[in-house]
Amino acid sequence: MKNLYENGGELKFANTMITLINEGKVNEGNFSLKALWEAMGQPKLRENRTIDGPIIEDANISEALSSSAFPKITGALVNKIIQEAYTLEQGIGDQLVTVIPSSVKDETIVGFGEDMVMEEVQENVPYNEGSLTEKYHKIKNTKKGKIISLSEESVKFDQTGQMVMRAKRIGMSAKSDREKTIMNAVLGVTNTGELAAWRPAGTAATLYSASSTDPYTTDTLDNIGSEAILDETDLDAAMALFAQFTDEQGLPMVINPTHLLTGLSNKGAGFKVVYNGQSILTGTPAGIKTVYGGLGMLSSAFVDQLVSATAWYLGDFKKQFVYTEVWPLQVFQAKPGNDQEFERDVLFRFKARYYGGCGAVSNRYVVKGNV
Repeated sequence: MKNLYENGGELKFANTMITLINEGKVNEGNFSLKALWEAMGQPKLRENRTIDGPIIEDANISEALSSSAFPKITGALVNKIIQEAYTLEQGIGDQLVTVIPSSVKDETIVGFGEDMVMEEVQENVPYNEGSLTEKYHKIKNTKKGKIISLSEESVKFDQTGQMVMRAKRIGMSAKSDREKTIMNAVLGVTNTGELAAWRPAGTAATLYSASSTDPYTTDTLDNIGSEAILDETDLDAAMALFAQFTDEQGLPMVINPTHLLTGLSNKGAGFKVVYNGQSILTGTPAGIKTVYGGLGMLSSAFVDQLVSATAWYLGDFKKQFVYTEVWPLQVFQAKPGNDQEFERDVLFRFKARYYGGCGAVSNRYVVKGNV
């Protein structure tokens, strides 16, 4: 690094290092805060006013770390680490929701109800015209974030490992928290208030119930079952619930489940039902091909912890659940001169944040089992 800095100058050095970071050639495994500082000739760590002297007299900005390539390079690495940790953190949430952009705190998902039921028309009698009625569902967005600081000691004593560890934790925490937001809605954990999973016409309602209601129809429906997931007969029971669902005109709905969702404790049983390619009926006959081989199988510890170890869900999740995204994960670096520099000898501060929410826009495409 020292030769690159001395031969290319500060601007070229910064651009080259940031490119190498983005390409993954410079990473937490071969990067050192102290080595970078020493390669740049050990510039002053902070512009500081002593009790008996003026602020740094030399006007050359390369003299002061706060205005040199050092924070740009360090910031690029921290951003890379946080984003990669976020991406690599395990999660299934995005497979269960449809993501749409949002620009408000409390998003309104607008739809239309249709009165298009065919009617008998008598001779010489005019046709009745179908009508459209507006309907909507509300989803509350929330902003989440965290700040990490890099101190003067972390450069002097080369605490690169601690910086990397903290940055990774921020990224993993952001992904885990977003996952929890999605799973809270999918599992129907919250049924009251602005963060309820199901808010038709803006009013919180219970999503999974033996008498689940939709204000845009006069019917109630049963989208909750009592069977444990043991074999395909339990999926048949869930399909029997779907068979009773009707649309706003009272006609049968065509629902093709895409995924079976279980807790980690029930993962084995779920995989057997979906992927073994053979009937696993606990009784007879056995050995016939399963009709549920086209399903996807997903599992999450959130099911175990937020509902129960034996709960399971079946349906077309992306048709029922929407994630409204105001901001994806973003990483910002504070400008020089903040109070923390003086009070805590902080060199750099980084803020990671995201803003979004999740909710249901229907109660007809997913059923819950083993209640």
